[in-house]
Amino acid sequence: MNLRRAFFALNAFAVFGFGWVGTAWAGSATNVTGLYYTGVDNSGAALGNGVQDGHWTVTYARVGGTAYTGNSTYTGSAYVVSSNYIDGAWVQNSSSYRWITAPGASTATSGGTTNVGGDFLPGNGTTGTNSAHYVYRLAFTISGTGSGTVTNNIQISMTTAADDAYRVYVNPASAPTVNNSGVVNAGGTAVSASGTSAWNNTTSFTLGNSTANGGTNNSTFVIGTNYIYIVVANTNSITGYSSSNAFNPSGLLVYQVGTGITIDGNPVPEVGTMLPLVGALGLFAWRRWRRRTAVPG
Repeated sequence: MNLRRAFFALNAFAVFGFGWVGTAWAGSATNVTGLYYTGVDNSGAALGNGVQDGHWTVTYARVGGTAYTGNSTYTGSAYVVSSNYIDGAWVQNSSSYRWITAPGASTATSGGTTNVGGDFLPGNGTTGTNSAHYVYRLAFTISGTGSGTVTNNIQISMTTAADDAYRVYVNPASAPTVNNSGVVNAGGTAVSASGTSAWNNTTSFTLGNSTANGGTNNSTFVIGTNYIYIVVANTNSITGYSSSNAFNPSGLLVYQVGTGITIDGNPVPEVGTMLPLVGALGLFAWRRWRRRTAVPG
């Protein structure tokens, strides 16, 4: 698969060929897998209209003053927004990534048919019982040596659009929930990134755990399963309370630009370049080891 298309089901072990001859430390990452663009299958190919995306799950929604969790009306695997219904003001779908939306989305402002690729969901205003928030989750895996918090430098770049606004949390202390005042409870975990009026303006940001090598320090990663949560507010561009209960377009788009993923400043290679890079990094590591262990003449 290709770095442009699969945000991610990537293998970073190649980058760490030099780790085989060095000294490992607790919580040292050597591999990242399971990071996907929205609206693609396991190979990174775009899913069809109205198909469920098994990678991105809506774990929680607050709609009409009611909280939804589990496999209920507005939660579960997200649906790919159909090209037939995608909002004209949105960044458009591509062959590499597609918009997704929460279960319960319909094909019309008045309701229509649900879960076939429409993008209309409840949500008006930023506060009050007519506001609505949908919490999307992506699980991915970091493997390596040791356990617990990752101590070496991981950087993940993302490009995101959402209708209407979004907030990103990485491994929050508790799964995010939202109250009627629009306040997110993530167990005290800080927001890693955010955007407003974001449906036609893709914003790039980096999730990282260190400022080394010019990185960003706004996230904590662990060896094992990690979670990215994106809280999407459907506000109908209304600030504050609204008495309207109309349905409005709502969705999320995530893909990647630039390097994508780096570990200790080394870009994770595309599959097509992985084997040559393994050889190059292995030779580089061997030379470093020779220099470090050579007996002075």
